[in-house]
Amino acid sequence: MGLIATWISALIGVGYALPSHTAAILLASISVFMVTSAGNILNDILDHETDKINHPDRPIPSGQISIRSARIYAYSMFIAPIILVLPYTIIGVYSPFILLIVIVAELLLISYETRTKNFGLSGNATVSILVGLIFIYGGMAVGAVASMVILFVLASLSNFSRELIKDIEDVKGDVDRMTFPRKHGEKTAASIASVSIIAAIVISPFPYLVGIFSYPYLAAVAVADIIFLMSIHKTVLSPGRNQKYSKIAMIIALAAFVIGGISANIVIPTSII
Repeated sequence: MGLIATWISALIGVGYALPSHTAAILLASISVFMVTSAGNILNDILDHETDKINHPDRPIPSGQISIRSARIYAYSMFIAPIILVLPYTIIGVYSPFILLIVIVAELLLISYETRTKNFGLSGNATVSILVGLIFIYGGMAVGAVASMVILFVLASLSNFSRELIKDIEDVKGDVDRMTFPRKHGEKTAASIASVSIIAAIVISPFPYLVGIFSYPYLAAVAVADIIFLMSIHKTVLSPGRNQKYSKIAMIIALAAFVIGGISANIVIPTSII
């Protein structure tokens, strides 16, 4: 998913000029894959005891790989993206900030797996920020950051809501995690999820209002906003049954940004105007 988001953010940033940035995007995608892999391995290491019961077929509990080897692999996957990106920041292909994003993302990922995952809202917020950072990262790889900042905020807010809704749906099964809905109740969690979505809806017209995107974006994002509003209604009535609406709305909102990115990079001959 991270790989797809990286390419989509680059497409949003440069539109039809995407092929001329293939090398930069490919490198960014590889580094995203490495960071994501490192997080997955770290999760398997930390959960290896419970996985003996819940997921005995996974590499560590099944004996396919030792914990020591898994640690070495995780360390390698955390270090490799920094080594990969550093030379390109030195020669000026990438902005120095792209290296900072890699480091921040890795620190957030380590923090999530070791601490905030079990702390309710802070865990949801960490995951959501990581999702948003992928778009900043992909946009920065092709030198297009303006539209990505707004997409970062929208992606983080909508994903935060979706994370809460997922926790509401899983409240009976999360016996080993003190999620926010388990601690404070489903209604309170649903209210916070709704506020997060409303904030995303309010912000969604900004790319049009500030001149980043034009009418095609506004039309597409309006559809996403309507479905987001439906998801809020479903959240209030039945907190555990609206994840599909928020997922559809997120996909349409992402498509709106793609449409906006492509249309913003179309050059119309003056003879036609």
